[in-house]
Amino acid sequence: MPLTSAIADLPPRVYLRSQVRRFVLPETVRVVEWLVLLALAAYIGGRALPRAWRHLNTDFPNYYITARLWREGYSTNRIYEWIWFQRQKDYMGITRSDQPVVGFVPHTPFSALIASPLTFWSPLVAKRLWIVINLALLVSVAVLLRSITRLDWHRLALLIGLCYPLLRNFEYGQYYLLILLLVTAALWCYLHGQPLVAGALLGVAGGLKIFPALFILYFLRKRDARCVIGLVAGTGLSVLASLAAFGPQLHRVYVARIIPWALRGEALDPYSLTSNSLSSLLHSLFMFEPEWNPHPLLHAPAAFALLHPLLQLLVLAPAVYFATAERDSRSLQLEWSTFLVALLAISTLPASYHFTVLILPMAVFAADYLRTSDYRSLTLLFLLYLAICFPSWPHSSWDGWWAFTAVPRLYFVLLLCCLCYITLFRRRSTVSPRRVDDFLWAAALALALTLEVASTLHHQRGAYDYRGRITTTPDVALAAAPLAFDGRVGFIAMRTEGYSAGTIGASRVHLEMNPADQLSQTSNGTTTWIEEASTSPQIVRKSDGKQEAVEVNNAEFPVASSDGRWLAYLRSMKGKGVIWRRSLSEPGLADTRITPQPLDVEEMTFLLDGSLIFSAIKDDQPPTLYIASPGGQVAALDVGEARYPAVSPDGQWLAFSRLEGAVWNLSLRDLRAGTTRRLTSHNCNDVSPAWQADSRTLLYASDCGRALWFTAIYRRRVVP
Repeated sequence: MPLTSAIADLPPRVYLRSQVRRFVLPETVRVVEWLVLLALAAYIGGRALPRAWRHLNTDFPNYYITARLWREGYSTNRIYEWIWFQRQKDYMGITRSDQPVVGFVPHTPFSALIASPLTFWSPLVAKRLWIVINLALLVSVAVLLRSITRLDWHRLALLIGLCYPLLRNFEYGQYYLLILLLVTAALWCYLHGQPLVAGALLGVAGGLKIFPALFILYFLRKRDARCVIGLVAGTGLSVLASLAAFGPQLHRVYVARIIPWALRGEALDPYSLTSNSLSSLLHSLFMFEPEWNPHPLLHAPAAFALLHPLLQLLVLAPAVYFATAERDSRSLQLEWSTFLVALLAISTLPASYHFTVLILPMAVFAADYLRTSDYRSLTLLFLLYLAICFPSWPHSSWDGWWAFTAVPRLYFVLLLCCLCYITLFRRRSTVSPRRVDDFLWAAALALALTLEVASTLHHQRGAYDYRGRITTTPDVALAAAPLAFDGRVGFIAMRTEGYSAGTIGASRVHLEMNPADQLSQTSNGTTTWIEEASTSPQIVRKSDGKQEAVEVNNAEFPVASSDGRWLAYLRSMKGKGVIWRRSLSEPGLADTRITPQPLDVEEMTFLLDGSLIFSAIKDDQPPTLYIASPGGQVAALDVGEARYPAVSPDGQWLAFSRLEGAVWNLSLRDLRAGTTRRLTSHNCNDVSPAWQADSRTLLYASDCGRALWFTAIYRRRVVP
């Protein structure tokens, strides 16, 4: 019997229902899809892109500044130092209204090279060019996804348009659309029998952001040696290009300090629940920090050390397990997409624009559900996608148990992982078990878990001893360069609107209100000198809190002698610091240059006889301490890799920070006896010591219990 006759013989109600399902419902869905697509096009073209076009925002200036410094031949050894990097921003004329605060942590050095062709233009013009390039990248992504998934063009456009993180990527000038293109192109090459190219593309993506390089686990599980070779080669080429551009010193900093802190979620504020990560949730629950997290559920750092890598492993392990020996296109697409979602789920600091890369797994899974008419899973996938991309989840920080309510995006990402795993489990065909292989992988992952727990416990040793902490205010993200004067503690404060000089008195914290960034200060007890950064930096002199005059033009980082006779300062030559000295007791004398060109000076301090002890880098070697006599002779001190020298007012003691392992700890040298002893032994950074008038008590800055180089001020008596 013909099918049409069979349908016609159905009861009227059943026949009507079948016709609705067959013709009316699909057409209605299609109309709704086009209406939503037109609304999205109007919003993106009429609001989102014009807003991105008009303003510099957050991340693009970070790449631009670094790339321009490299292209113009500047020293880039210190691009990961917040205040030094801010100073370069001001030199380039990027104002507070353009971008108040910049920083290159935790970006890879290689990522800056991508922006180098754009640095021939001004920052805003460069960003506009980057937006145009990103639109071309987006078209390329769409073409590749169409080839891979066979989704209808309008549905593919709908998936892309609903990705609000993509709009953040445009607004902030980030690289995640480029990473999405590389990962998608790698999948296309993998499906078309080009494993070496696929691995190489992921290696380049890993040079930009680390997480694509973790696909090496997927390829090892698949036993695909050619992909592993390609990925290692792509990563190696990225590293070699970066080394050739920036030199080994910067990469030592990145590998030894940036990566370990980033893996724990401590490269930026680890307590900020706005990141919606496992790391930030566990920090908020189990770590006490006086200013950033004063009310955790329980102060139990060991719980974080165990739970964080364990939960990451539990999320990632199924993605590894389901990477079977199957080679059909459908299985490979689902496995690849699932692994990408799992990497997003375990990310320690996922910003909203990171989820631009969700476009790939969404397209793959949506195409699979449509192909199998699995509309329930398609609906759930669509709802999870909207929830993850939703831009207006609450950004408040919550105490105690309430922290669990502050990370909704994390839960939706984990649910998306579960949906991917269930789909893989249901779709996989019968494959002979690889029990030996599974046992080896379980052992390897267990070993990685053990090492990570041990590493985190080692890092936590002594990091949460807050005795001696001098508190500031909640809006101060970073308190650096402490200074004792007039019964108060001076410091440099980073806030969302920029940097300013501040003082901590007996009862309150005072912060300067200044249109220029104030990046350093010094005092001889009666007069204060403050560096005000701009395209033409200057050092201004203040007495009794009132500005008197500009002391020095084209100068930075002032340091006054305790007797008030001398003022030393730095002048920057292609990013390298050169010491100049001015006589305050004989104003008519010309300023004298102290250090020769090969030395890149970082910090300095006066001895009683007018000599200077300073830290400097020579020929891309690690920094160490030198002494410059009043006559101008310069000699190295035998103290190892050291920075931040500070001589006590009585001239007997030299405090400085020495690199121990991968962190800076304080040491104390008796200048008369020539002996040195270690003052701190934390697995975090204690830097910038400054003496109080008694020559027994130190002020210093420490990032213990906080984010990398986001220091707070401490006071400690170090001489009996």
